[in-house]
Amino acid sequence: MRIANIAWLALLLTGLAHGSTIDEIAALQKNAGVNRTPSATSVPAPQPAAAPRWFTLSNGARVNLNDWKVVLFMQGHCPYCHQFDPLLKSLSERVGFSVFAYTFDGQGDASFPEAIPAPPEVMRTFFPGLPVASPTTFLVNVNTLATYPMIQGASDERGFMARLDTVLQEATLRGEHRE
Repeated sequence: MRIANIAWLALLLTGLAHGSTIDEIAALQKNAGVNRTPSATSVPAPQPAAAPRWFTLSNGARVNLNDWKVVLFMQGHCPYCHQFDPLLKSLSERVGFSVFAYTFDGQGDASFPEAIPAPPEVMRTFFPGLPVASPTTFLVNVNTLATYPMIQGASDERGFMARLDTVLQEATLRGEHRE
């Protein structure tokens, strides 16, 4: 079960789950307990490499935003999420980073209407010693699955972008993808 959840998380974060993400998740969960021999039909077809989306950090380093995904944990009825989520969605569209939204209460909101309910394994992975609060954001390297906590609670644009810059600088110091 743990391998299936890790594979499922990796599939989602790498962006291979296009279009009908919910259908892909349902298929993975349905087959999670089944032992199967890998076949050509069970392996996702390679996707063409996306053009790099370079982002320049305050220290001058450049990172490819295709290597990163902001993971949001939210709730459909959370007033702080209603304040923060539209800002995060707007920033992601303007800056070029992608967001994957999980929901604690099974409901999305106007900004992330198709948020995926957070399974227990995902909760254990992201919140091993952190309080569970919404909204909470993490930055994940889609190639290595290295996870960096960002912000718990609502933030303004300046605060979020400053934290994104700091976390990406920390990651590049550790050798995570940069130009």
